[in-house]
This record gives sequence, C-alpha cells and structure tokens, in this order.
Amino acid sequence: MFARGIPRLPLLLAAVAAFCLIPPAVLARGPHLCLWSWLFHLPACPACGSTRALAAFFHGQFGRAFTFNRNVIATAPVLLALIALDGLRFVRQVFAARRAA
Repeated sequence: MFARGIPRLPLLLAAVAAFCLIPPAVLARGPHLCLWSWLFHLPACPACGSTRALAAFFHGQFGRAFTFNRNVIATAPVLLALIALDGLRFVRQVFAARRAA
C-alpha cells in the first residue's frame, strides 16, 4: 500500500500493461509534457524520455530505450522488482487468510 492506502500492485501492473500496449513510436510523436523543463525552461531534465524509454524497453527495443533515457537501466528493473515483491506479498496474504479461515 502507498499514498493513503492506494494499492500499488494494480497501478504498477496497469503501467506496465500500458507500456506493453502503446508502441514507443506513438509516444515519440506526442507532445513534450515535461513539467520540470516547462517550469524551469530547461532543454531536458534527467527524467525526460523515461516514458518512451520504458515503452521501448517493454517492447524489447533495449537499444532504443537506452537512447530515449539512460535511466531505463535502473527504472525498468526496479519497476519489475516492485511488481514481483508486491505480487509475492499478495500471494502470502491470500495463503495466510486461507490458513486462518
């Protein structure tokens, strides 16, 4: 759970599903929506391109993901690790509830 009890696992799964369904080329054609570069008039922030990078990563385009944003080397594995940990926690809770019943 995070952010006032919102379950993280469904949100992470939805994000990965979106990254898997939306082709990186579609995201690359979209508008530049970086809040930080807009607020501070920066050409790019360290997170710019992360959405496109994650979409490319989950489409198996690892080289292209790296060119969109090098942070994908860390963010994609961390995202997958969080999903795995939350999924394991969920399975444990289900088994614990069945044993208690």
